[in-house]
Amino acid sequence: MVVQRDPIVIQQATGFEAAADQYFQWLEYRSAEKFPRDFYFKPGSSAERNWAALEEQRAAEWYFDMASKPAEKREEKVKQPEGEEEEDEQLGRERSTQQQTVAVQPRTTKADAADDLQSLERRLDRTLYLVVRNSAGQWEFPQGTVQSDELLAQAARRSLRDACGSGMSVWTVGKGPIGHKDSLFFVKAHILSGQAAKAQAADFKWVTREELETVVAADYWATVKDLLSTV
Repeated sequence: MVVQRDPIVIQQATGFEAAADQYFQWLEYRSAEKFPRDFYFKPGSSAERNWAALEEQRAAEWYFDMASKPAEKREEKVKQPEGEEEEDEQLGRERSTQQQTVAVQPRTTKADAADDLQSLERRLDRTLYLVVRNSAGQWEFPQGTVQSDELLAQAARRSLRDACGSGMSVWTVGKGPIGHKDSLFFVKAHILSGQAAKAQAADFKWVTREELETVVAADYWATVKDLLSTV
């Protein structure tokens, strides 16, 4: 059975993807209607000043030939009405407190740092696959034989329990195989909760596609590589 843990966080865009994402955000901003700040912000408030500063920063960006950049009509500098200094200071303190309570968590976990291949908390942006080490010392997906009174999907689920215990809840994708080689059929499943445990298997790992290639035999990899996600 090909048991996978789906990515938990999206992958970070790099290179061209990141540049394209930034460009389309800028293009959307440039083509948007003028923002009615008088409707949304109290004149002279700290919120209006923060927005004006952000607007000035955005207006300075230009992704085409600088010679073609149109002249920007500068907004009148936001003036703070008298008597609002204390109110703005209080708002500033409250905003600072709110920002301190919202902390972005790192994308790498303790399991990544410890290189714990048995943890489901590693490589959160990648698909992980469950492999077990058989009695011959080879790594493979959990597998077994089909009994006379079993369907293929039922045999796959039983074989998974025999190899990794009953502590996992998995969802089987359909009742048919996603691939086969001779008499070896592969059934796909997603882990929903729980964790594998050492039962009949000598050991187990949760590995990415690239890591799987390095631990299984070459002929086994040639059989399963087209069944796996590239994410």
